[in-house]
Amino acid sequence: MLQQERHSKTLELLSQFGRVYANELSLQLGVSEDTVRRDLKLLDEQKKLRRVHGGALPLQHQNQEYRERHEEVDPLKLRVALAAIPLIKEGQTILIDSGTTCLQLAMNLPTDFNFTVVTPSPLVATKLIHHNNIELILLGGKIFKPAVMALGATTNAMLRKIYFDTCFLGVCALHPSKGLSINHIDEAETLSTIIEQSEQVVTLASNVKLGKMSKHKVCDAHKIDCLVTDVASDPKLLSLFEAQGINIKICKD
Repeated sequence: MLQQERHSKTLELLSQFGRVYANELSLQLGVSEDTVRRDLKLLDEQKKLRRVHGGALPLQHQNQEYRERHEEVDPLKLRVALAAIPLIKEGQTILIDSGTTCLQLAMNLPTDFNFTVVTPSPLVATKLIHHNNIELILLGGKIFKPAVMALGATTNAMLRKIYFDTCFLGVCALHPSKGLSINHIDEAETLSTIIEQSEQVVTLASNVKLGKMSKHKVCDAHKIDCLVTDVASDPKLLSLFEAQGINIKICKD
């Protein structure tokens, strides 16, 4: 098997199972463990996986703190946000998460019908102050400054008193077998509570967030109902998400 074929198969197995072992790859690819280790080293250097003792894991996504980038207007994130807007219906109660894509969603909400928006993000709430058709609820609690959002026990207690038709979540890292994950444990707990209270869970993620892992698990992939992403997302990866029951919505260029 050629090197390029081995690399492709290794990354395919990593996407499917969330971890690969050098000894198992040796048998599956029909090459020595030394060859597998060299392959994994090269793929690690190319930043396509994270080499660990005995095998490899998906890349661990590192987010720049949201408070340092919330004023940036990324055209790709704007397109992802716009593709999610048709999922909002009149009379619904929705939750909009913190994050740059969610902020773009908030800034482009429909103005021709009434609905309720709940958010843990003061920045999202600020964008909706003058939106006359929206009933706006800002969740209280301690502000987690890196994400500019309320979280913790007070926030979670408020969340458990509200049922959402749909929640719109920004994504730090989403993997078919490892699920949705994030860098901070308290943020993971608040997001888990949001998901528990939501009839429909929509994740907004550009291609760079897919197939990645972060430190703290939020939920399994099958808990997500819809993934809104872009045309650059890996079709094989999207097929694995679809196998988990996730509806894929691709934004237009």
